[in-house]
Amino acid sequence: MELVRFYSSSISKSSVQLPAEEIHHLAGVRRLGRGDKVELFDGAGTLAIAEITAVSPRQVTLQVQEIQAIPRPAGPQIIIAVSVAKGSRFDWLIGKCTELGVDRISPLIFERTVKQPRNPKIIERWRNIAIAAAKQCRRIFLPQIDMPMPLQQGLEMLKKDFPQGRFLFGSLAVQALPLISIPFGSADVAAFVGPEGGFTEQEEAFLQNCGCQPVRLTDTILRTETAALAFAVILTAQRNRLAVI
Repeated sequence: MELVRFYSSSISKSSVQLPAEEIHHLAGVRRLGRGDKVELFDGAGTLAIAEITAVSPRQVTLQVQEIQAIPRPAGPQIIIAVSVAKGSRFDWLIGKCTELGVDRISPLIFERTVKQPRNPKIIERWRNIAIAAAKQCRRIFLPQIDMPMPLQQGLEMLKKDFPQGRFLFGSLAVQALPLISIPFGSADVAAFVGPEGGFTEQEEAFLQNCGCQPVRLTDTILRTETAALAFAVILTAQRNRLAVI
């Protein structure tokens, strides 16, 4: 029987205290108590088995019994660089990309982006969503989630971080090749997804001038989160296929 998994940003061979969000999940939802064993992960490769030694409404203490460092999987990284969507739709996107194994999510602001993130704690919110999704799908490594930034700044950052990467963007242009027909290769892949109104002509020209390749997902117009998920599904499936060849 699998142990229930909880998140802790710091795991060592000693006692560990859970963050507030995890206390409610352990005591209030799972109703675990002293003497129960759980699994801990830090989102960066550390996995541990621990026993609950104390539970209160504001504090849970665990004693780590076994600890292991898991190496990050080899292979290309997949980055989804996507326009911020309205309401809960971007929360949904974060969760699903985490489940699929996307390595990095870069929220971008385009000319037609409707939602302009102003909450200074938005990254913390998105990270908590990713943690919840990782716990559910048993993922060891959390995706990196960047601060929202304009397209040009985001592209420059990703070009710097992935100098040998392959850069794609969604397009309905006739000359855009279907993504599913493009060989995956061994390079890191960053996929750019525009807002509801699509890229402006200037943005599309900017992406192409910077070496980004237009690709087609379907012949229909997709919502932002649907397009991002389609990129994530196809790219992670291709990567998984590459890993077993």
